[in-house]
Parts: sequence; C-alpha cells; structure tokens
Amino acid sequence: MRRSHLPDKQAFSSERFLPTRVYGSERVRVFLLCLEPGQGLPVRADSEEMVCCVLEGRGKLTVGEEVEEVRAGDLVGAAPGEARGIEAEERLVALWVQISVESGGDG
Repeated sequence: MRRSHLPDKQAFSSERFLPTRVYGSERVRVFLLCLEPGQGLPVRADSEEMVCCVLEGRGKLTVGEEVEEVRAGDLVGAAPGEARGIEAEERLVALWVQISVESGGDG
C-alpha cells in the first residue's frame, strides 16, 4: 500500500506553480495541483487519458473545445489525444491523474 496524506503535500507559491507527484506506477501518475489564482496547466493534447478531481476552490478546465467552470467536488475526464488544461480563478487544489493507454499485457 502507498499512502499519502494530501493536506500534508499541499504547497502553494505565488512565484510559480510546481505540481507534486503523489503516486506513480507504470501506467498511472497522480499529481496534486496547488494553484494560486491565475496559475494553471496550459492547454495541450496528451496521449494519456486524464481525470481531474477538484478538491478545493474553483477554476476553469478546458477539455477539447469546451471550457467549463469547475469547483470543489467536480470530476472531469479527457480522452487520450484530447486537449486539456486548467486555470485557477481562486486558490485551487486538485488531483490530476494521467493514465497511459498502452496495454500492459495483462488483458
């Protein structure tokens, strides 16, 4: 078992945003995003599937051509190859999960 207590991992910086990797395996990477207003991940297409769960705050999440307001409690996903990005409108904490779509050979 790999356990992380997420509140202990939270770190904010007004100078720049650095995601914190809280879990990783061969196919899955989980990042804790701690964003100040105006900070975020630029919109880009990735080959991985993505799931974002907003834990605190609110912002705008882009998936494909859609831009949605998101807030604590929202869960959003993006298919492989679909553009995605997030920007905080107020202090925001989210889990950003990236899932490799390549087969691991176990079915």
